[in-house]
Amino acid sequence: MNHFRQEKPLEGIYFTGFIREVLEKRSRRKSKDYAAVYDAIIKHIDNFSEEFDCDIFTNSITAEFLDDFIIYLEDQGLRHNTIVGYIQKIQSLVRRASQYNYAVDTTYDEIDLREEPTNAVFLSMNEITRIYYYKFLKQDKRKAKERIRDLFVIGCLTALRYSDYSTLTADNLQQGYIVKRTKKTNVDVKVPAHDYVLEIFEKYHGLIPSGLCIQYFNKYLKVIMREIGLTDKITYSYTQGGKLITVTREKWELISSHTARRSAATNMYLTGRMKTFEIMKLTGHRSEQNFFRYIRLTSEDTARAISGDSFWRK
Repeated sequence: MNHFRQEKPLEGIYFTGFIREVLEKRSRRKSKDYAAVYDAIIKHIDNFSEEFDCDIFTNSITAEFLDDFIIYLEDQGLRHNTIVGYIQKIQSLVRRASQYNYAVDTTYDEIDLREEPTNAVFLSMNEITRIYYYKFLKQDKRKAKERIRDLFVIGCLTALRYSDYSTLTADNLQQGYIVKRTKKTNVDVKVPAHDYVLEIFEKYHGLIPSGLCIQYFNKYLKVIMREIGLTDKITYSYTQGGKLITVTREKWELISSHTARRSAATNMYLTGRMKTFEIMKLTGHRSEQNFFRYIRLTSEDTARAISGDSFWRK
């Protein structure tokens, strides 16, 4: 059925049914993890519908409904940023339903939730160098700690996602560049190979450590970072269940496979020699606003980055 050729809007249909319709069309072009967040949204909407004994149609998604749904999600103990992501995806789906000519209520777009700063950390180039040259005192025969460390360093210097830097082979190193078709976005990226990356490829004869599930990798990465001594105290706050929570953790506790990609993007920017749009081509960010929200800059980082500018000279 071609919804775009209807002269009059169709009636509203069950919203979760519409989500499944969209998922079915998109899933062929997306990764297997794509549907997970939408499955969670469907589950929450179904539970909300059952708890409050109401049917949710495409034209039921109003500003008032979203306000109530946000409170419901907070009562489920979800973090604020998770709720923001859900609401933004729901609004995008209602917008698409309107394009399909289904009946919608235009007030859905009045809700404007903003993400709060996250506790994500990045590693400076000094820290990455410290990690790279660390000598492990006790290792098993497979040298698992060393292999995980080396793989992580590659991520810190390429800005690739774990799904990409954990599947590199000798074929991906071409004339001093890492060339890879990314799994998530299915685009080709070409990154200059850092000297450390070249040394790691040579060390393993191109057979880069791989085959580690991300849960195993993250678990032992934290063990490694603690052993190396990344124990700076990090205090951060987040909203969960509608309440502000403040916690203090040591830095190693906050490091994961994705810290590598964030560190690469932040350090590339801090060199002051790379243009923002060039880095965004590597990271896949479409707007500078999202890019600057992604990288991690302190006021000290910013001051250091601009201190060499001629503006500060006579």
